[in-house]
Amino acid sequence: MVELDAADEYAHQPNERPDWRESYYFNWVDLDSGVSGFSTIGLLPNVSKREFVFALFFDGEREAYFVEPDGAIPRDFHESLSDGVLSYEIVEPFKEWRIRYKGKSIKADIQWIGRFPAYDFGQGSGTSWAGHFEQSGAPRGKIEFSDGKVIEFSGFGERDKSWGARDWHIESWYALHAQFDEISIGLRLDTVKGEFHPSGGISTADGHVPITRVDLETIHHDEQPSFPIGALTKVYGEDGSCYTLKSSVISTTSFVRFERNFSGGRTELFEEMAVHECAELGALGTGLIEWLFTHPKK
Repeated sequence: MVELDAADEYAHQPNERPDWRESYYFNWVDLDSGVSGFSTIGLLPNVSKREFVFALFFDGEREAYFVEPDGAIPRDFHESLSDGVLSYEIVEPFKEWRIRYKGKSIKADIQWIGRFPAYDFGQGSGTSWAGHFEQSGAPRGKIEFSDGKVIEFSGFGERDKSWGARDWHIESWYALHAQFDEISIGLRLDTVKGEFHPSGGISTADGHVPITRVDLETIHHDEQPSFPIGALTKVYGEDGSCYTLKSSVISTTSFVRFERNFSGGRTELFEEMAVHECAELGALGTGLIEWLFTHPKK
């Protein structure tokens, strides 16, 4: 098991690969208020590139923001985490982050507070990180609209931090975050050269158990077979535990689909806020389901 250090919350020394990336990701779901969403930033110092993403789902609507600012990454680490519209702040390592978004008609201020200890995610397939940790949290925030309307929310969520070279064009991956009152499940299942590589953990306030196996059945939209809308996932822990999850997208608007062309074809990424029914816990949880599919040129 890799021991995490507070320094891992900050920038690492990159190697020479152009795809070396430092990234932060956060999500949140509050079914009572109808608010969910996610935000991520990627720093690619070897190609002087940054990526900012913010997605907010509410009242059957969504706000989506994605930019790759021109120019070099600011040398000051804290300045590098803001583009003037979307900004991130480390309040206390492994304890609290602050996310602020200032859109044209929406402002959001989110306190992302850890509720369980952060844990090492494992090596996975070795295609997307040199280091990676995740943490279950209890984020809360306020959304202000230009017409004066205000929505406050508080719920559960997951965050991750990763650093290292990242290959976005493996055959596929599946990721899941599931938050319940006393337990959190975070996993990823990579498919590389026909082989499956699970990683992740089952975490509680007392610690975490590494995931050793993931069985997956993807559920597709009836009229759009290429569009995943849910999953049946069986998760096996190193301690012999097993959790069976039936997951579905929260609503027809609580998702984002990204697509990017590359020299060998194109990649699709589906990021969907979800509800999870767990048979073993007899409970309903919230979180995320995510798929990446690579479509090679024919």
